[in-house]
Amino acid sequence: MRALAKSLRALSFGALSFTLAGSLRAAEPVGERFPDPDPPLALLPTPEDALMDPRMARSWATLPPRTFIATTVDMGFVYIRPRLSLGYGRPFTQWIGMDLNPIASQNGLGAYAGLRIEIPHLDFRFGPRYFASFQHTFLETQASYSRLELESASGKPSRTLTWEAELDINFRLGPGRLLLRGSGSYVTGVPEGYSAFEETLHIIVDPPLVWRTRLAYVFSFGARKQHSLGPAIELLDVPKRDDSRTIRIGPILRLALSRRVDVRGSFIFTVTSPDRIGLAGGDFTELGIRYRWASE
Repeated sequence: MRALAKSLRALSFGALSFTLAGSLRAAEPVGERFPDPDPPLALLPTPEDALMDPRMARSWATLPPRTFIATTVDMGFVYIRPRLSLGYGRPFTQWIGMDLNPIASQNGLGAYAGLRIEIPHLDFRFGPRYFASFQHTFLETQASYSRLELESASGKPSRTLTWEAELDINFRLGPGRLLLRGSGSYVTGVPEGYSAFEETLHIIVDPPLVWRTRLAYVFSFGARKQHSLGPAIELLDVPKRDDSRTIRIGPILRLALSRRVDVRGSFIFTVTSPDRIGLAGGDFTELGIRYRWASE
């Protein structure tokens, strides 16, 4: 049985590699096509540009596959999350490579590194994330927690290493897009008999496992349907906590100011949870500006 399992894993990996390589070589570029001549360097958009930022290359999606370096920087209220991507393909569109992501916020410092595979309509990543909290401590395991218990500074400062796999799928449906996200997280570094607040998922975890599923439908608007707004609902579950299912609902927003700059917001509030930790249990991790750059 072990030999058969190994053979199946090897066959699956080979099929994925072959499919991805073929997609990067032969697939039509994703996204809008733009005229070839370079626009003049100007502060305002030119008629040839679909959006602002005339200094930007016409589109990352229209350039041929290549080895590249790319950056994505998320900046918002008291947080900054720069990400460095090293890969092959078309940046932000069709590529395979590595993400390196230091994390700095008012809650603490951390870092993530992992594999990333992105093709049209699908985005998959896997890797470890370390986080050292300034505010939160390890919590003695119990059935429910209050906001005061979460913010208590009497325990040992929380230091966790989370192994995470996340898959995003999106496709056009009617006047907008359907967005699906699923993730599994394996939290380590928590002492026996204690729980920890997972700083990315915003949920108290009795380690090691956490599951998350998000379903969203966003309506597209704008001259080229570059903006989107719509409702999202997500379900989180911690298997080792009885009655631990958490349900959150709220809107998500994206305004594309240019090919480089987005304004992003998520305002996901908790409606059902075993804990009473207020806004700390919601998902407001995208409330700011995203800037992207990639080598040509």
